[in-house]
Amino acid sequence: MPANSAARQAQVGARAADRLGKRPVLENAATVPEANTPPTLPELESALARLTEARYGAAADPSEAQALAAEAGDVDYLLTRIRCLEAALALASDDVSWIAPSGRSTPAQSLQRIKAQCALFPELFNAMFAVAATHQSVSREMLALAIKQFRRDTDNLGKDDLVSLLVSIANGGNQAFEAVLRTRKGADRKAAALPWGQDRD
Repeated sequence: MPANSAARQAQVGARAADRLGKRPVLENAATVPEANTPPTLPELESALARLTEARYGAAADPSEAQALAAEAGDVDYLLTRIRCLEAALALASDDVSWIAPSGRSTPAQSLQRIKAQCALFPELFNAMFAVAATHQSVSREMLALAIKQFRRDTDNLGKDDLVSLLVSIANGGNQAFEAVLRTRKGADRKAAALPWGQDRD
């Protein structure tokens, strides 16, 4: 770490420690919503932003602020940060809007999901199919680079090869779908009952 950066971190840490020494350890009334009312993610993020501004305003980024908080033993900041992460995970577990064609995710979020999908499916076709189906708003070129990063069985394939495979999955699937649909149009077929029941909503 450069000397000037280390010195700046030391100064910020000293100021944070000084502030911590002049105020109570817990500031629930001022920073975090009441415990009997589960706070929302925006509320927690707002509380964390206020703590960051008040105590680590000179930090270059959130990761530096977090490191300084850990160094200073800032319990308020670290607990609020943990609660933010827990709320984000809880929200993400129920949120599937990112799959929609209009869904938008950060590059980091997309990479995390693609990495998980590449690990879940042993067969390359299934992994690429899942990635392509759930990341329609991401360009095929970017998907190809991400897949190549997380799949060892693509080492002998270039980015253009993977883009072509993604195109073939999309086109081939659509053509097969349309072909089957054409043969079934007008046919008097009884709808099969879903094995898990029917959705009446």
